[in-house]
Amino acid sequence: MKNIIFIIILIFPLTIKSQSIIAPPEMDPFEVILVHRAAKSFIRDSNITIIIRPNSPLNPLIDGVTYQISPKIYIIDLNYSLRDKTFRKWTLLHELGHIIDMNLGHLSQYPPKWKGRKLNPNLPWEVRPWEISADIWAEKMWKALINEPQPYIIFIDPSKE
Repeated sequence: MKNIIFIIILIFPLTIKSQSIIAPPEMDPFEVILVHRAAKSFIRDSNITIIIRPNSPLNPLIDGVTYQISPKIYIIDLNYSLRDKTFRKWTLLHELGHIIDMNLGHLSQYPPKWKGRKLNPNLPWEVRPWEISADIWAEKMWKALINEPQPYIIFIDPSKE
């Protein structure tokens, strides 16, 4: 009987397609739940993996960064110095916005492109369309999932220009 259960356990994960959120045990469980709920609600692809590294030694001016390491695997790094819970949640949703854009094919890291055009790394941060899009996604997710005022973030909605 134990062998049958063991075989079922081995086979079961291979037959189920599901989003996976991987985070270290010391990460705030509410942040992990937030990412899981946001991914489930806003990303149509049910077979992606998001790895969260909540205490990365990033430049002090960078709150978070997202990498696509394969078509279905993403990494979100949060700056270890980012301690404010509200801004941590906002940063997680902003980085998830980049994952949504990559999943939709709007943002590409290899080669770096936004909607098929080469990224201009010299653009000021606040007018980079991929950053504006991530803020727009973060705002949509915040309104849908968090019952508190969002942090004051300035962005330009290019569809309203």
